[in-house]
Order: sequence, then structure tokens, then C-alpha cells
Amino acid sequence: MVMRIGGLASGMDIDALVEKLMNAEKAPLNKLLQNKQRYEWQRDAYRDVNNKLRTFDTYIADNLVLKNLNTKTASSSNSDLVSAIATSKATGTLSIEGVSQLASAARTTSGQIDGTGSTKMSDLVGSDTKFIEFTAPTADGSNPTSVKVAITSNMTVDSFIEKVNESNAGVSAIFENGRFSFTAQNTGKGDITVNGVNANGTNTDISKLKLQEGEGATVTEGKNAIFQVNGIATERNSNTFTLNGYNITLKKTFNDTATNVNKYLAAQTEFTNATAAKADLDTKATTANQAFNTASLAYQDKLNNVFKVGFDDTEKAAYNRFNQSFLANLTDDEISELGNLPAFDQDDTFEDMLAKISADSTISEDLKEKLHTSLTSKEQLETLKDLDATALTKFRTEANREVDYASLNKSFLSGLTADEIDVIASLDLSKDDPFEGLSLDADLQASVQAKLASLSTAQKEKLDTVTKADLTAYSELAQLQIVHDEKRVAKNSADAALTAGEARLTNATAAFASAKAEAEAAGILEEGTENIKEGLPTNPTEAAVTLSSTTNVDDMMNKIKDFVNMYNAFVTDLKDQTTQTKYRDYAPLTEDQKKDMKENEIKLWEEKAKSGLLRNDSILRDGLSKMRSLVYETVPGLEDSKFQTLFSIGITTTKNYNDGGTLEIDEKKLREALEEDPDAVARLFKNDAGNEKDTVNGQTVDTRGYLARLRSSMDEFKISIEQKAGRATMTEQQYTLGKNLIDTEKRISTWQDKLKNIEARYWKQFTAMEQAINKANQQSGLFMQNAGGGF
Repeated sequence: MVMRIGGLASGMDIDALVEKLMNAEKAPLNKLLQNKQRYEWQRDAYRDVNNKLRTFDTYIADNLVLKNLNTKTASSSNSDLVSAIATSKATGTLSIEGVSQLASAARTTSGQIDGTGSTKMSDLVGSDTKFIEFTAPTADGSNPTSVKVAITSNMTVDSFIEKVNESNAGVSAIFENGRFSFTAQNTGKGDITVNGVNANGTNTDISKLKLQEGEGATVTEGKNAIFQVNGIATERNSNTFTLNGYNITLKKTFNDTATNVNKYLAAQTEFTNATAAKADLDTKATTANQAFNTASLAYQDKLNNVFKVGFDDTEKAAYNRFNQSFLANLTDDEISELGNLPAFDQDDTFEDMLAKISADSTISEDLKEKLHTSLTSKEQLETLKDLDATALTKFRTEANREVDYASLNKSFLSGLTADEIDVIASLDLSKDDPFEGLSLDADLQASVQAKLASLSTAQKEKLDTVTKADLTAYSELAQLQIVHDEKRVAKNSADAALTAGEARLTNATAAFASAKAEAEAAGILEEGTENIKEGLPTNPTEAAVTLSSTTNVDDMMNKIKDFVNMYNAFVTDLKDQTTQTKYRDYAPLTEDQKKDMKENEIKLWEEKAKSGLLRNDSILRDGLSKMRSLVYETVPGLEDSKFQTLFSIGITTTKNYNDGGTLEIDEKKLREALEEDPDAVARLFKNDAGNEKDTVNGQTVDTRGYLARLRSSMDEFKISIEQKAGRATMTEQQYTLGKNLIDTEKRISTWQDKLKNIEARYWKQFTAMEQAINKANQQSGLFMQNAGGGF
């Protein structure tokens, strides 16, 4: 450390002098500090743009993507009987011609029990009962699941009721005046069952709860709503359901007799049709199976005549244990080597046997590889051990024939005539022109050439090694194989159709039995028959309830205008940043400069210094340009609509280019488009069937709606900004401005070290000067003393 002497000898203010000198030396450092501040401000400005992009994207998602743009209003001709709410998918008109039964919930009310709310449940159900198990109809009408409610030793009736209601047992429970009541939370066909269960899952005696009809209980089965819509009698497990985009609520019964009659007749007809269809499918499946069996026998017989000729049953069994490619690829040397396979013990596993082969030095590595990759069982290795070279050579020859057949095109083989086989057998297919020098009928040669053209080079090489006899046999076999494969496909199709027909008949049988029981209860059948009583109406006697929907054009207009306003606010904000004035005379303030300024002066100065940080920024300009171009881009895949661009519905960019691409709406044109085809306008904005990469007219195009394209463009915009300015979770090394900051920090650190050395040098020089002056003063004092002593 340099010793500092502060002007005692010279009388100079050395501190002030060094400070002024260092202020001049700090100029490069101040420049770096200002650059660092600009980078940080610019980074924050970019990230602020990304925050605005995310805010705008969230607005689009919440208000236009997750919610439907096309809102509809439903009307009912008699809302006292049937009411409806239209969703955006509401289509057409529905006519509810009658409701014969409203959906109701199942309920079980017990008989009078010997107990009160404070009675312990264990006194009623016994100490063995650990659970009360409830089964009740589900909301979707599917098979109900059972839920168990645990019974504890000190649980009272009141606490049991509370626990049931807090569980997901699907029932609402009350206990009043000595009676239990359990009501299903969901309406629909079915009933409530209540069982006691012990720790082992076995049912226990809970007769003291008196939940059976013989014990004084009242058991009411749940019912489905039965109604007729657009001429079709049907049912639902709830009085409120969705149909064709309408959320429908049935409120009262009307035209009940006609509805019951039509439901019964429909179920009866479906049962009759399903029975007849099942019989027809039985016949077709039998015929298809017989045809397949015949084709299979013919193909198998020919297969046995073409391949494995001369094999006895033992050889056929051994040959079938291996895949043909393994046998076909064996060399003469490898066949000889197989005779040297090591001895295997009876207790050896397949892995043990492979390990012995791996350790055997008399077997080549190539053969070891084939054995390891091609064999899959101990039986195969034992069979190989038993085969001699003659049998293996015979197997290899046959395997090569099968491989040759398998490698050739079956449609090529099956289509060959005897004359074509003669020609092909005489050709040398390795030649560029195998027909050179041959005198053939022109039509025959053209036919052979055309068929050979369907083969690959490898297939032609195989074909060149096939004899005429084999080619003839292969052709006949291929014909039978194709028929066999076709019959198998037909058989599988007929079997699948029969399975579906059986399921249809099962459902129709159950539905008809249910409809018959309901019809008998309603008294619409002749006693002891399945016939409708004479004179009962099949047409409604009261006016049907008509449900229709209309598009809420005003709501769609407001949604689109809100979107345009949000879009314009976002675009204007970004455009203002790219055109903001840049005040070059207002550099970022250093800490030393801030010391001499008031707080409001610093604020005003930094407002000027931050202005224009993103002026003419290429990332912002490119992002805005891509967003602006989407307004005029056509959405492929909407060829059936006249509205394929935003400008076709009256939305365009403003004529003033300086507005930065803000949108304006021709409200008259937009309203006309919405009134003409609101669904088409909705698809233009949000085409649910579109994909980023779709094929239209043979070209790969983006068939998504405008909003999806806009959000995709905004995503690219955000990524570009993140590459430049990063995000909070990224390190500085991961984005451009961060790397600039790292570099600037290093240079600042270097300059700070350099300035310390410069300051130390200045102090060293001034200290030396002070020391010299002090020495001179001392010498001058001595001279003065000597001079005084001479007088």
C-alpha cells in the first residue's frame, strides 16, 4: 500500500488534486457503467413486451379459445313443459312430442326401528358389522359402484347419518322419528341396496335397520325420463340432458300415452330387427368360415406339395422349429461346426446352453452370433444337436426355396400364365436386355416385360435362380395363398359383424323386456299379450314443444370488438416504443453524478435516458409485421365458406401505415357476415378441425383459424425476445443481452483494478514530491542556522 502524505510540506490540497485527476481517468469506466445500465434497461424493456404478449395471449385463451365465440339463444314453444339452453353447437330444431315419465331418484325408507339418534349403530347392526355398503345409480347411468361407510364402536345413528352424507356413497341420508331414509343423489333407473359387511367382506345381518319391504320399509325404484323427440321414443337417466347442442330440461309429462306406445313399439321393432339381423349374420359367418376352411385346406395341401417334399414327419417337425432365414444362411462350414456342439446336461437352461456355446473355441464367432440371435428355446438347441450334416443341408436347401418364394411379389407370381413362365425361365435377368436375341410374340413379350417391371432388383436376382418347375409351383401356390388371405379377411370381418350383432341383440332383448314391463305397468298392452290395446294413439294429442336456437349476433359483435380493442392497444404500445424519441444527450447517470442531484431531477433525467431504448428495434418490427400480415392471409380448409379472411368480414388494418397495423372494423359488413353465417365467422377465428400442417389439394398448409395463427406468431415473437433478453429463470449466458452484461462486467472489473493502480501511482508521485519539498525545507533550515551562527 502506498504511503499517502497530504500536502503538509507543499501546502497543496493533494486529496482534491488526486480526485480531479481520477475523475478524468474514470471517463472510460463511467462509459462502461452507462453501457451496463442501458443493457439492463433494454433487457427490462424487452421483458415488459413479453409480459404484455403473455397478457394478450391469456386474454385470447380465456375469452375466445376456451369460451365459444358463437353464442346462441334457445327458445321453447312451451317452457312450462320443456325448457332449453342453447350451446354454441346447437343445430337445427328439436320437437319434443311427448314426455310419458320424468326421471326420479331411487329411495329406501326404513320401517320403525327401536332406537333414537343417540343409539349406537353397533346395537343395531351388531359388533361383527364393520361397514355399511351402499350401491346407488350413477350420474352417467353406468353400472353403479359400491361404497363402504365404516362403522366404529362408538358411532351413533346421528354420526352415521353425518358420515354417509359426507361420503361419496351417492345417497342422501336422514333419520327422523325413528326411521331411516336413503335417497339416491342421481336420478335414473335402478335402486339403492344397503348391506352390512364384516372385516372379511362377508355380508352380515342388519335386519334391525328394517330396510327390506317385508320389514316395513318402502322401496322406490329410480326411473328414467321417457320422451319422444323428432319422432323417436327414447329415454335419459336425468330430466336435464344435452341433445344436438341443447341443454334440455323436461318439466312435466304430456302426451304420455302416445309416448309410451311409441317407445314400446320402437323397442319391439328393434328386438325383431336385431333378431333377424343376428340370424342373417349367423348365416354369413358360417358361409365365410366354410369358405376360409376350404381355401385353407387347398392352400395347405399345395404348400405341403411345394415345400418339404420328401420330408418324413420327424423331419417336418424338426424343420418347423426354426425360422427359414436361420437355416438358409448357414454355410457348409457352419453345418459341419454344428456337429461339434458341446454336450448339454439335462438340467441345463437355455441360457446355460448358450453360455457353453460361447465358451466353445471350436465354433466360429459368426455361427455363435447366428445361434444367439436366431434361436429362442432349449428345444431348438437340442434339435440341432440331434441333426446330422445331411439333414441340415437338406433343411438349408428347402429354407432357401421358401425364402425365395417369400421374397417374390405374390401378385406377380399369381398372375403368371404358362407361356409367361416358359419365357421367364429362359431369360437371363442379369442382362440389361434379357430379351436380346429372342424371337417372341410381341404381345407376350410386352406382357412379360410389364410384369417384370413390378419387381425390385433383388427380386429379379432371386427370380433368376428359380427353376421353371419351382416357378410353376410358386405361381399355383401364390394363387391359392391370395385366395386364402382374402377368405381369412372375409371370415374375420364376418366374425366381427356377428359379435356386434350378438351385442345388439343382447341390448335389444334387455330394452324390450324393460319396455314391456313399463308398458304393462302403464296398462297399454292387451292382457297376456305383447300387443298394444286397440285405439291407443301413436300421435301426440297435444301440441309438441318446439326448441330452436338463434345466434346472439350482438354478443358476437361485442366479443370481436373487444378483441380488436385489445389488439389495437397492444400494437399501439409496441409501435410507440419503436418510434419513441431517443435523447442522446441524456446518458445514464453514474452514482457520483446522482450525489449532486435532487430526487425529482434524477427521475426526470432517467425518463429522458430510458426513452427510445427500443426505437426501430428489428425484433419488434418483425413481430408486428407478421401479426399484421395474418389479417389478409386466407385460411385453407374453409373453401366451403365465403369468409376465409378477416378482411372478408370487414376487419382490416388502418390505411395509415404509421398506425403500426392497428385494426378497424366495418361494423355494417361484420354484422351482415354474422347474420348470414355466424358459424363460418366463428370457424374463421377458431377452426377446431384445422392443423398446423395439413394437406389441402396436395399441398401442406396451415388450416388453423386466425386466433391459433396469431397465438403461434406471438409465441415466435416471445421466443425471439427471450433469445435477446431472456426471462427471469434463465442465466445471463443464455441470452444475448446477458452475454453483453457479462462482458461489460468483466471490463468494468478490469478498469476498476486499473484505476486503483493509477490512483496509487498519483499518490506515490505526490508523496515523493512532498518528501522532496520536506527535505528541501529541512536543508534550507540548516543553512539558515549556519548562516546565523557566523555573525
